[in-house]
Amino acid sequence: MKIEGVLFDKDGTLIDVDATWVPIYREALMDLFRTDDAGAEVIMERAGYDRARGKLKAGSPLAGGTNREIAAIWWPDLGGAALDAHLAMLEDRFGQMVRDKLVPLMPLEPILSDLRAMGLKLGVAPNDSHVSARAHMAEVGVIGHFADIIAADTVPAAKPAGNMIRKFAALTGLPAAAIAMVGDNHHDMAEARNGGAGLAIAVLSGNAGREDIAHLADHTIDSVADLPALLRSL
Repeated sequence: MKIEGVLFDKDGTLIDVDATWVPIYREALMDLFRTDDAGAEVIMERAGYDRARGKLKAGSPLAGGTNREIAAIWWPDLGGAALDAHLAMLEDRFGQMVRDKLVPLMPLEPILSDLRAMGLKLGVAPNDSHVSARAHMAEVGVIGHFADIIAADTVPAAKPAGNMIRKFAALTGLPAAAIAMVGDNHHDMAEARNGGAGLAIAVLSGNAGREDIAHLADHTIDSVADLPALLRSL
């Protein structure tokens, strides 16, 4: 079936995950845990930070999980309302810092304009909150290209349950088989499969190497800059 819609992951696909989130995580944890750089990095390690490389590990909660999953790792003794309160504090810190630290992987406007000129409907499907992800896309000036931001808190279960693909299909009126899921993480490839997407397209612009993700994808490209040419070739 012809691809008529593209659903993008955000961090590692559109946004430089390490340049953006490593300093945000470090600074937020220094504040919340009243610790220094080294202490914050020890806490970050619990959720998937590679201190030796200064990067997030492929497939880790920090690289592809929800903020709730991350909060549960950093405050393992909390649950219910107490965990909710700490999650709210964490997301508040993220929201305060991200505008100054948000780094797109490349100029996104020409790529998204090209895809829309091809007649494609576009969306974003992050394991982030809707408010946060929408603010990020607005901050880098591309929010107008997307039919919707289908975030973790807008579906019954986040990636890789397949709900984001199904919601985008319902929103756009497209069959799931006409949608390509594009992402840098194994959760994105599983989301494509579980949601019945027509294509799972892996990008190597995040934390996963070719050996981590190519075997899970229908196509593997270096970055979303290569996506228009790939879709035209199919």
